[in-house]
Amino acid sequence: MPAEVHGAHPGLEATGAGDISVAGGGSCAKVRRYLPTVNGTAIDIYGAAFVARYGGDSDDGGAPVIEPGLYGVVPTQDDPAIRLLVTDDRAYGRLTTEVRGARRGIVNIVETASRCNAFMGGLRGWKTERPATAMVCRYINAVPDVTLPDGLALRPVNRSATATSDAVPLPDAVAVAMASDPGITDPADEFAAFLSSLSLSVRLFVAVDKDGIARATSGCDVFGEYARVFFVNTEPGWRRRGVGHSMTVAALRTAALSGALRAVLDATDSGASVYTRLGFEVAGRHIRYSRRVP
Repeated sequence: MPAEVHGAHPGLEATGAGDISVAGGGSCAKVRRYLPTVNGTAIDIYGAAFVARYGGDSDDGGAPVIEPGLYGVVPTQDDPAIRLLVTDDRAYGRLTTEVRGARRGIVNIVETASRCNAFMGGLRGWKTERPATAMVCRYINAVPDVTLPDGLALRPVNRSATATSDAVPLPDAVAVAMASDPGITDPADEFAAFLSSLSLSVRLFVAVDKDGIARATSGCDVFGEYARVFFVNTEPGWRRRGVGHSMTVAALRTAALSGALRAVLDATDSGASVYTRLGFEVAGRHIRYSRRVP
């Protein structure tokens, strides 16, 4: 069932505020950053995780931003990439200003922000990708344990020279994902290269059958108290046996060992029900726009 790829108290009252330097316009400015630990709405949790992922403690030069209707990282002279989550049309003015200076990046816009979606949909050079459902798990430790069905065993995916001896080759995991999710349209070698390029903190898993053949996948990454679950795929012949549940839980348990308290993911239409049964909440349905310029 595909999932579209800071250790604080769970309460909202635990917050973090700090100054970061951002290069721009030939001078160095101080930008106030406010990254709350959220127990409010699901979209608040998703938005805070989005900022933690792309800008929480990054050194890539992007400027983190949280303001009404908008979360993410805006371009600077040091980093012309943009990574934004737009939750409503209050962000329209800032969006139109920032996106024009972005040579590459992603913009996720909740479907109800119709004005912002109309703007992005009309921009040349930006690719409109399939919609996804943003989902959040408030407390990873509250997710029930689910084991793989008989005949399957969990294995890590080999992404590096230091992989364990039982690790499954990355091309095998890629083959399962592409067979399971028709939305993956990149060539297999390009998709494998993308997975290989992910941070070393990313963990990928495969469920193999008794013959060692890969049948399902999942993955996770951790940014402080937040985890992202992605790469959840189950071969069609193994569906409706709880495999998707088990692979998601395996990713969540691994993330918890790295300090994550809550999790987010982007679900396809076919996968959303899997996560709902594990306690995930729907934060909103969004459309992704992407641009890649050398």
